Amino acid sequence: MGTIEETKVIQAINRLEDAQALLNEVSKKDNRFNEKFAKINSDLENFESQLREIREKLNVENLGIKGMAVREL
Repeated sequence: MGTIEETKVIQAINRLEDAQALLNEVSKKDNRFNEKFAKINSDLENFESQLREIREKLNVENLGIKGMAVREL
């Protein structure tokens, strides 16, 4: 995968962070759904962690590809 895919993974991470922030904001104003929000936030954190691992792998791959391209020049 290329840098475009890595960028999209980063965007997905940012959106998960935004979703967590929104849920936290809602739960501060209305605590009726705190248990559900806590579960959802836990799942979002897990997805975010997995996406960060993918991003790191893509970053390493992209650095390797960029390094190979530089050597070919």
